[in-house]
Amino acid sequence: MRHRGPRAEPSGGGRQARRSRSERRRFWLVLMPAVALALALVVALGAVLRSDDGGAAAPARSAPPGRSRGSGTLLLGHRGADGRLDLLLVVGSQGSSSSVLMLPVATQVEVPSLGPQALADLPDDGNGALVQTTVGNVLGVAIAKTVMLDDAHLDAALAAAAPIPVDLHHSVEFAGSRDAAIPAGAHQVPTGDAARLLVGRQPGSELDRLVTVQDVVEGWMRRLRDPAVARRTLAAQPGLAALVAAARASDRRTDTLPVQSVATGGGEQFEVRSGDVRRSVATAFPGAQLDAGRRPRVEILNGTGAVGLAQGISAHVVPAGGQVTLTGNVPGFGVAKTQVVYYRSHDRAAARRMLAALGCGALKAAGTPIGVVDVTIIAGADCFATGAPPGP
Repeated sequence: MRHRGPRAEPSGGGRQARRSRSERRRFWLVLMPAVALALALVVALGAVLRSDDGGAAAPARSAPPGRSRGSGTLLLGHRGADGRLDLLLVVGSQGSSSSVLMLPVATQVEVPSLGPQALADLPDDGNGALVQTTVGNVLGVAIAKTVMLDDAHLDAALAAAAPIPVDLHHSVEFAGSRDAAIPAGAHQVPTGDAARLLVGRQPGSELDRLVTVQDVVEGWMRRLRDPAVARRTLAAQPGLAALVAAARASDRRTDTLPVQSVATGGGEQFEVRSGDVRRSVATAFPGAQLDAGRRPRVEILNGTGAVGLAQGISAHVVPAGGQVTLTGNVPGFGVAKTQVVYYRSHDRAAARRMLAALGCGALKAAGTPIGVVDVTIIAGADCFATGAPPGP
């Protein structure tokens, strides 16, 4: 059994067009020249509206690539009483191997239509759909199921396995608490303490806290190997079937999302290291990768003014293998016909997949290539007069 602890690694990146406007809020990045951005927008949008690929209509919607491959991949999270996410795990198994990937919730990610946000601050849409789309978009993983627990449901899930054997790598104290620290070493942890160790705020870096989270998850999964404990757990929370399956694997690994720390004046923040994420996902979830790791960069433009349109479209585009990197609005809205635009001939197949995922619209070839995206979806009133397409 292999275990890798949390790590932070160096390096950075930048964007263009509408993303640069949102990234001005992220003051640790370099601002890009406003004139160049405006020119790029005008050229790209003009090329899109003038070009034509024969008006190819959308083929019938088919199951997005990767959905069956990710049939056992679970996104497990906990939202605290303050409404913020404080725990995010991706769990999957294939054959005799399984993986748990821990996501630091202070990580800044691109959220469709909302721009850069910390994972912890993702809005609660009631069913975890936005969290699932966002995490799938960041990782390039087909996530089959999302389970978002509150305090009561987390306690119920843990109670089925309690007491949980936890071997703490270091002593643990909790921010703002007068309670004595829990010493390092082996413990038989009751339900309440297990929940607190998983989601409680601790002094220091979140990466240090994830060492503790890993200790608890490993102990929990050891207990889930007991058939009786597994049955009780699934009776309390049927959505944890993928966690139980992962616990049974003979070769199990636990890793942390590869991130780099970003110095800010507003508290701890991280950014993902994209290249390392691709390699990590290829190792941890080989059967659930979207588009074999080579995903077309997709821009979504709201041409109707419908609220939340980019998020709804992203829920179709991401499982189909697209990586949503830019979202924005068409000036003045008023777009009548939906277009899925590609800029280079080798991206035509990817554009057709996006078109199939939407189930309507027409394929277009742009006359002027741009470097920032591979496919642009311009959402029009023919498909999106009142909002996003039906759920996937």
